[in-house]
Amino acid sequence: MPPGKICNTLPVPTETLSFGQVRLRFVQIVPGDPQRGFVPAYHFRILREDGTDVGHISFRVGDTDHVRVCAGHIGFEILQPFRRHGYALDACCALGPFVRSVSRAVIITCDPDNVASIRTIERLGARFMDEVAVPPHDPHFLRGSRSKRRYEWAP
Repeated sequence: MPPGKICNTLPVPTETLSFGQVRLRFVQIVPGDPQRGFVPAYHFRILREDGTDVGHISFRVGDTDHVRVCAGHIGFEILQPFRRHGYALDACCALGPFVRSVSRAVIITCDPDNVASIRTIERLGARFMDEVAVPPHDPHFLRGSRSKRRYEWAP
């Protein structure tokens, strides 16, 4: 297998991804599940400058209804003790150059009651597209989500 590739298809990020107060540590490429509409995803840990792990961010590569409507191409979660410090915004900005090397624009989604994510996505400069119903067969629906706000981001 050539260096810098996994499964001869997706490149492994080789440069350091950092912005502001965070750097991203590449963990793995999570395989997709085509039958469920899941696409492969790059998974990173979000680390503060002092090395403290504050959460994770993923970049899903591919377009399915699940990604376009519910999951989005970018997903992030900041651990409770580290919220409200701008780490999610900085992590998205750190990931931006890598995302841009794969796609011109991506979709980011969030639940309409997730004010922190809405604020992060809007501060990122993503353009609000619409709010859509979560299909009853989607895993997000099974976890209680009934609608998603969708944004387009061109990093």
